[in-house]
Amino acid sequence: MTAKLHRAVRCTAAVLAALAVGAGATACGSSTGTSSAKAGAYSRTAGEATGSALKETAAQGSRTDAVNTLSAAATSKRCHTGELRYSWGLPHGGHPDMDATSQQTAGIRLKNGSGRTCTLHGFPGVRLISKSGEAWDLRRSSDKPSTVTLRPGQSTAMVSLTLLPTATNDPDTKAFVPSKVLLTPPDETTHVTLKWPYGGAILDQSGATRPGTFVSPVGVG
Repeated sequence: MTAKLHRAVRCTAAVLAALAVGAGATACGSSTGTSSAKAGAYSRTAGEATGSALKETAAQGSRTDAVNTLSAAATSKRCHTGELRYSWGLPHGGHPDMDATSQQTAGIRLKNGSGRTCTLHGFPGVRLISKSGEAWDLRRSSDKPSTVTLRPGQSTAMVSLTLLPTATNDPDTKAFVPSKVLLTPPDETTHVTLKWPYGGAILDQSGATRPGTFVSPVGVG
């Protein structure tokens, strides 16, 4: 009788403890093994639910990242190197006189070959390559850049090169004989290579602080 009373007291204490932690009432006596099995099942179910919640959170994060990437691409308005078409020419069909001794202007026209409207703002990178393989990165003018907007198929943007020609047979000057031009649009990292079409030579001032040959920002032309 005393033993049964002790078991009853212990059972009551166990039930109260279970209720206190929110686990629900636990059967006593011979049902101890069943209770343990239920507790284990509950733990596995809770673990599976937590794992599922974490996977769903990760999936939502991936979807959010993808949406953000697409949004960034959609809102990028810059004209990219591969979207443009390049040709030599000035607004009225002129070209530099490479036999002159004064500064001349050469122009590279930029046409939007994409199916979207894009913009150009700033200075392009211009590297001259001579027939002997020398490279000359042109300095920038002091002009202030403005934004040029190109609709699909439009070709109103221009890169202006100011040149200072020289005679190749002048013993007092060093001549730079252009062969090709590497042009990188503003804010881009890839370039296009254009053949130099005008012949002649440029006074080599590649090491000068204020050379007579330089590049202006992309403008309307």
